[in-house]
Amino acid sequence: MVTIHADPEAAALEEIKNDPFNLMALKVSVPTDKDVLVPDLLKSINMKGFAVMHKGKLVFETYGQGMQPHDIQILQSTSKTFTGMLIHKLASEGLLDLSANVDEYLPDLNADVFKGSTLQNMLDMEVGFPDFGNYYKTEDFGFMSEVHMGLKPKVLGVEHRSTLLFIQQFQKPAFAAGSKFSYNDMNTQVLTMVAEQVTGKPYAQLMEENFWHPLQARYDAAISIDEDGNAGASWGMAITLRDAARFGQMMLNRGSFNGKRIIPESYFEATYDQPPTEPLSPYFVLEQHEDYRNQVWMLRDDGLMHTIGSFGQYIFADYKNEIAIVFMANWKHTSHLESKEHLIRIVRAVGKQINR
Repeated sequence: MVTIHADPEAAALEEIKNDPFNLMALKVSVPTDKDVLVPDLLKSINMKGFAVMHKGKLVFETYGQGMQPHDIQILQSTSKTFTGMLIHKLASEGLLDLSANVDEYLPDLNADVFKGSTLQNMLDMEVGFPDFGNYYKTEDFGFMSEVHMGLKPKVLGVEHRSTLLFIQQFQKPAFAAGSKFSYNDMNTQVLTMVAEQVTGKPYAQLMEENFWHPLQARYDAAISIDEDGNAGASWGMAITLRDAARFGQMMLNRGSFNGKRIIPESYFEATYDQPPTEPLSPYFVLEQHEDYRNQVWMLRDDGLMHTIGSFGQYIFADYKNEIAIVFMANWKHTSHLESKEHLIRIVRAVGKQINR
């Protein structure tokens, strides 16, 4: 891990203490015989940290499983949204072109799986990687990708962890770029390499300059790296609950925090404001389609833009109710549909309670 340094002089997050909206006593409707109190429902899905922001202030916060306010939590794939926003910011500054091919920035990448794809295809997970199979079977691509990125121990003769070497085994695209949605960590990994190439800065420094200092983060964060120094931007950001709440508030403010522009408005115009287009993701939750674009998810009927990280790491910007909510959990499985549905139910209930 490499440290992402916070500003030790940063102002504390504004908060209203003593549960002003009585969320401790809020009951959530679940498909059982009775409604469930928010704290009990959070405990049932192995929640470690839960925070609610309203009008730029922290109005509720609770911890479990021994987590403390200064502890950092691996965000898993929630990390990807930082990369998506960074790439858009660099494009707005004229440092890269989203319609260009990755070869224009990484001529020595030597991975023809990206042939014919644009940076936008990579942002939207539309690059022709083959099915990575089971992430728990040693013979599958998914398992080996996590070995090289550092998520799993070295096995099967892997003596050197290298995301780049792993990517270079993929030459022939399994489908034409832009024709299919295929969620794959390697898109984010290569976008990170592009960002480092056009700026001449390591990823941790880019996170400090573009997020941590502008967000006035109070705690150091961290990012994983492989043995070549490539950042694990698809999974390896680790931050505190309160600093995640700052990020959520920035999403809710469409790129601003405490009156300061951090991410260009164009990111939100190109992401949330645009209706779903083909190819669509195949995912649904509570009978609602989850749209994906620019490394972030949306449940448009609920007015939500949200990140998703394995084992329960979620950041929600609820535009209908003007709240931001962070969940940090320790699920037993990578993705658990019932727990995910409970998260959406909690977001809906909290939004209704705050705005009644």
